Amino acid sequence: MSEERNSVELYRQEGEHFRSVRATLEADKFTFDTQDMGKLVEEMWGDSDYEFWTVVPKEAWGQLLMALSIEFFANDPQATDRLHDICIAHGVPYERGSWA
Repeated sequence: MSEERNSVELYRQEGEHFRSVRATLEADKFTFDTQDMGKLVEEMWGDSDYEFWTVVPKEAWGQLLMALSIEFFANDPQATDRLHDICIAHGVPYERGSWA
């Protein structure tokens, strides 16, 4: 059985100091991982690349969503509209409503 996995590269720096940062969503975890390569990595670690990551288990996704909301939407009077725009831009299902 194939497990659903979505992955996107968030950042890429080419050249002497290579760095790639990727976000991956799987059924049971959300991961940010980074890969560094280059002369400095070889000098510091004695290897051609260095990788490190942060994994958030599925049971903590609600906490992560609230933390990200605080980090990126706090003190923003347009937060509701920005969230709506993000959902549209990335194909995230949403429900929009109003009350007068």
